[in-house]
Amino acid sequence: MDFNGPEPADLVDVRSINTAFLEFLCGADGDPLRCELPAALRPVVAALTGRQIERLAGVPFLLLTLNESDDTYWSRVRDELPVGDLFAASHSPSDPLGRIVVAALGFQWQLARKNPYAARLISGASLSWCEQLASCTLLRVLQCAVEYQGLIAPRQAAHKVLWARLLGAGLSSAEDLRRAAHLSALQIVLSPVISMSERRWRSAACYTSVPVLEVHGRRNVSEDD
Repeated sequence: MDFNGPEPADLVDVRSINTAFLEFLCGADGDPLRCELPAALRPVVAALTGRQIERLAGVPFLLLTLNESDDTYWSRVRDELPVGDLFAASHSPSDPLGRIVVAALGFQWQLARKNPYAARLISGASLSWCEQLASCTLLRVLQCAVEYQGLIAPRQAAHKVLWARLLGAGLSSAEDLRRAAHLSALQIVLSPVISMSERRWRSAACYTSVPVLEVHGRRNVSEDD
């Protein structure tokens, strides 16, 4: 397997999906998902400002999960999901959360086909999950997305250290501090998928250069925090 990290265009998509997810998460409809986070951090999420969402969305991985760690579950989904009318009213992904699921799963599908290693970095998923997803047709992926919207959750929602870091230094106005927190969070996300048989993959991850997205423009000091 090639060990090429995500491209700048991939991280643009990650940022876009993260932004949509965070906007939903901190809104009124996001309360059920916020309840999966540590209790002390829920008010922090609910009070996120637009500037803070912009900063947190820049992490080099998806802040949402679609239960990628359960290979058995996704194998069953892939093989047993009935083939129905994708555009039937009961299956319409017209609600905001449904659109996020469709976008996230479709993005991971195309990335898994193009660069499985980058897909693993971005989603914290196993190679098996990436291979299962890549083996699906686009129609099957979209059917999975609209049928299983209940899969979506904040990534490792119960991990206090991860989310305290993301909602602390990960929101900092100091770029160096914020980037260090984001990379530290990435290491936590990747930890569950690292095993003794994957030492080569882990070593490659240490030397992978993740592109940095920068937004240039005049800063308004009064809006900095």
